[in-house]
Amino acid sequence: MSSRLERIRSKRAGKQGVWFLVIALALVLVTIFWGLPALARLAGNMISTDSTPTQKYELKPTPPIISDIPEATHSATVAINGYAQPGIDVVMYLNGAEIGRKLTSESGTFTFQNVPINSGDNSVYAYTSTAQGMMSEKSKEYTITLDNEKPTVTIDSPKDGDVFRGTSQRIATFVGGVNEEDTKVYVGERMAILSSDGTFNLPYQLVEGDQDVAVKAVDLAGNEAVTTIKLRWEP
Repeated sequence: MSSRLERIRSKRAGKQGVWFLVIALALVLVTIFWGLPALARLAGNMISTDSTPTQKYELKPTPPIISDIPEATHSATVAINGYAQPGIDVVMYLNGAEIGRKLTSESGTFTFQNVPINSGDNSVYAYTSTAQGMMSEKSKEYTITLDNEKPTVTIDSPKDGDVFRGTSQRIATFVGGVNEEDTKVYVGERMAILSSDGTFNLPYQLVEGDQDVAVKAVDLAGNEAVTTIKLRWEP
């Protein structure tokens, strides 16, 4: 009886061993024909991903700052100065057209010399540009006025040739006006204060005898006009 059970067990064990062998062979074949190529592709993707260069994002440069620019001038050319990031190009525009590029110094300064301007108002602004062509925002825009006309100064009193006598008349009051705003007026070496309507009133002390008193007007562009009158004071 026991021998029969042993034979049955032995047959079952043999069948199980065959099935285990078949399953093992199947797993080996699956690994060879599917698993290894899949692992190779995965490894290749990982290598490809790791070898891809890292993309760099360039920051937009800051706009330049224009300084020392005249509001008005009587010269046909001007110098435009300013500062920006060191080692970056500054692109200058005049009246909407590019007029040049300058590389900033190690300290970040730049200068555009002998920039020709037109009569009347001229708009000036600039950008900065990196080596890769990245442009900044537009800088602050300025207006330069080219003005070649001299201001006109009028003197209502005293009149040319007036004679003053006595201590009470030693102070002559100059009264007059100019035709341009922001004009400075000098009577001799003294500067007169202009009112909102362009008129002035300045006491001026005379010296004994004949004298020439110059009244000079200087406008914002630097144009000068001089009027000289002869006066006499007798003690």
